[in-house]
Amino acid sequence: MQVNVDGLPLFKSSNAQFWPVLGLIEQYVCNVQQNKLPFVIGLYYGKKKPSSLHFLNPFVEEAQRLEAEGVLFERRALPFKISTFICDAPARALVRNVKGHSGYYGCDKCVQKGVHYENRMTFPQTDSAPRLDHAVRDELSDDSHQCGETPLALLSVGLVTQFPLDYMHLVCLGVTRKLLHLWLKGRRLTRFSPSMVKELSRVLLTFTPHVPCEFNRKQRSMEDVERWKATEFRQFLLYTGPVSLKGLVPTQVYNNFMLLSVGITILLNVSLCADLADYAHRILVLFVDHCSKLYGKEHVTYNMHGLVHLSQEAKKYGVLDNISCFPFENFLGCLNKLLRKPAQPLEQVVRRLSERSQHRRTNISKTRSLREHNHGPLLNGLSVKKQYEECYFQDFVVKRSEGDNCVLLENKDIVVIQNVVVDEMDNTLLIYKRFRNMVDFFTYPVESSKLGIFHLSGLSDTLRYTLIANVQKKYYLLPCLDGKAGFPLIHL
Repeated sequence: MQVNVDGLPLFKSSNAQFWPVLGLIEQYVCNVQQNKLPFVIGLYYGKKKPSSLHFLNPFVEEAQRLEAEGVLFERRALPFKISTFICDAPARALVRNVKGHSGYYGCDKCVQKGVHYENRMTFPQTDSAPRLDHAVRDELSDDSHQCGETPLALLSVGLVTQFPLDYMHLVCLGVTRKLLHLWLKGRRLTRFSPSMVKELSRVLLTFTPHVPCEFNRKQRSMEDVERWKATEFRQFLLYTGPVSLKGLVPTQVYNNFMLLSVGITILLNVSLCADLADYAHRILVLFVDHCSKLYGKEHVTYNMHGLVHLSQEAKKYGVLDNISCFPFENFLGCLNKLLRKPAQPLEQVVRRLSERSQHRRTNISKTRSLREHNHGPLLNGLSVKKQYEECYFQDFVVKRSEGDNCVLLENKDIVVIQNVVVDEMDNTLLIYKRFRNMVDFFTYPVESSKLGIFHLSGLSDTLRYTLIANVQKKYYLLPCLDGKAGFPLIHL
């Protein structure tokens, strides 16, 4: 089971906040965590952040009992284990009772002493000795990392290795947002001119019709960057940034950004992560070194430094989405919406959760209602019973409409779907046109084709068809100079 602890502000006019303890039962398919539905284990309410760790005691006591006795399910005792605590940096420091990210020994993963530079705590070393579980638990280290005892030490968990870095906060809301701020307000040599910012915003907005339905938000302009959510920074880092920045910004800025983009792409891609984790580590270290020279040493703070440890997390836990805060953050947003009035917020949420558990729906597979049409196109000689607007797969949806109509087939063709049909034998088929030309979209720091990313052109006029079983991946298709840029969706 994964556990998350985080603060949740309730009202804009007060400091009242929840500190929920959430759980998530792990369910892996092909080394990818499938379950995205957290549940509440415990809920603390106060006028400010908890002043002590006593609020964790009931959770620790129950977890100890489950570790010893297991979970009774259908008359069988199943073993119980907490695999990871998934938290942001302040929450990790709080529940472990260690120095925060602004302390001299604030790094969770290595023992280096930070350097106070330009009123910031920086971590310039990229090869410091790792911090060890037993050193923290047994208080063997002398680097003042540990502030005191934590009740979590009573559990069978590693206080370093089982508290992985979360890429949602560290990369999306941390480093990626920092880069955008540096481009808008940083030092003169790397700050974007007003005309560059305007052009970048224009290009980003042209991507709006091309955003797949799997994205909760469309790409907004640079004018709204202060209001971007984590999913928008992720979309920019993995998909829209490499296209919108190409040819617009100085080469050294673009190449530096691509080191980050490619490194995180590898660590999120289930087919690449295991084999290329060491390579991702090297280019992320190179990114940090380049940032120090390009933007200034003062920007190699906790989040930037944390990039050098991400590959180690991926080696232990698989793709970074396996240990991400994204499902927990989504649940916290839903938890806040359970409040109907300011009075007695704790009682309100407990009642709403109790009502939900009593009326929980049975897990029945839903039959999707598909939209039929009769507009074609069809192939001569192919006998068709019905035509549909879309086709549902386990992790994504393919549609005839722009933004959702590009996929990779088993034969490695990247194609644009023209129609979804059912033939006389009740086979579901996709009618498509294929791109004739597939070349690298970028070559630094690696040929993009090795990541499944291509510059596509020459869409054929010839219609073909294939069984839906031949679809491997959905692609995000973005307009670019002389064609399209195709990116496999890897964050699903």
